[in-house]
Amino acid sequence: MDLARQRALVEHVEARGGRRAQVAVTLEQFFDGNDCDWCIGPNRDEEIDLDTVRRVLLALRNRPEVHDVRVELDPLEFDVYPDDEWPFASGAAVITTLHPEEVDALTSEAGTEPSGGPAASVDWLVDAPAIPEGHHYVGVWWD
Repeated sequence: MDLARQRALVEHVEARGGRRAQVAVTLEQFFDGNDCDWCIGPNRDEEIDLDTVRRVLLALRNRPEVHDVRVELDPLEFDVYPDDEWPFASGAAVITTLHPEEVDALTSEAGTEPSGGPAASVDWLVDAPAIPEGHHYVGVWWD
């Protein structure tokens, strides 16, 4: 665990109101330095490790039909994070032209649940990615 990156992420999220609201962070902000396997979708199958989730989300973001993918952090739960903990996330925001079922197929290896959407806005999510014309939000979730 890279504690400097953990502290930088927590400070960033706190500054954006993350004690009371969900904040979107980049894949790099969430995954770089993070080895807390249960920090995203903790109820996924044990065979699906954090590296698999990262790889699947990065591959999704690299598709031409996808404008952006951000991790949707839950409100921060600790005032000071323990050395083995990372801010928790139960989902990811996907800005895309793909249908939710297509996103589901592309993320199934990461153990996701059926996605939510499409939606034209994500005004409830702090630092949500912009939605270009012709695109929409699809929420990727873990139980």
